[in-house]
Amino acid sequence: FMNSPEFIKPKTKEKTKELEKESQILNVERKDKYKTIDELFVQSQPSSIYYTLLVLSVVIVTCGLLLQNAPIVIGGMLVTPILTPILVISLGISTAELGATKGPLILLVKSTLFSIVISCVFTLLFGIQDITQIFVNDLRTAMLYFIVASASGIAATFAWVRKEVSDILPGVAISVSLVPPLSLLGINLGTFSFEYARFYLIIYFLNLFGIIVGSLIVFSLLKFQKSKKIVKEKVKEVEDLKKFKKAKDKAQKAVEKMEQVKKNVSEAIELEEQQQKKKSGQDE
Repeated sequence: FMNSPEFIKPKTKEKTKELEKESQILNVERKDKYKTIDELFVQSQPSSIYYTLLVLSVVIVTCGLLLQNAPIVIGGMLVTPILTPILVISLGISTAELGATKGPLILLVKSTLFSIVISCVFTLLFGIQDITQIFVNDLRTAMLYFIVASASGIAATFAWVRKEVSDILPGVAISVSLVPPLSLLGINLGTFSFEYARFYLIIYFLNLFGIIVGSLIVFSLLKFQKSKKIVKEKVKEVEDLKKFKKAKDKAQKAVEKMEQVKKNVSEAIELEEQQQKKKSGQDE
């Protein structure tokens, strides 16, 4: 470097500064924040893709638990899309834009109920063998679950914001343990083991709360609260899209009703003409 030509040194120093800036974990450009917000809102909307992945994830995890096959359970955890609405809820809280949490919260509640029902139905259909229950209902267990969930929430949020570390998302999906507790909750409800079901419900809420806390920490450290305006715009965009879809559905239904009315009128006219012809023939 010392022997480099003078015109190369400024470029090298500039490039070094850029690399050092990019390597700082809390340094995120505004465009990356906007891109993260946009992607989270897009992927946290209820859609056929979301529900398909959710159902597949719950089915795989439930089957893995019923078979007591850990690799199958891990495979199901990789498929689940349930993390994105949780991150949007955290984003809405961190930016004090509570309107952003309404849709994802409803989606999360529906996802939770769907997961429990599906696992319960599978248990009733296929029965259950002796599943090893890890039932240590004490403060230490609760704190450990919360710590793991918080760390997972931190890792998941960084993976979404810093695209250069997005390769860790599969590992984060495994560590974010949301579907297995729900599946175990459904399995125990299917076998009327309400005490175990209550325990796994608590574990699920601990995981959920831990992920939100971990995500809030990252959003706060990366100063996402300054992106309130863009979050508000995204909320308005989502609401406008919902209104457009509702208006489109109403218009479609109106068109279908109009077509039905036209069809009924045509049938009535034909029937009247037939009756008139029949009457004319009788008169003759």
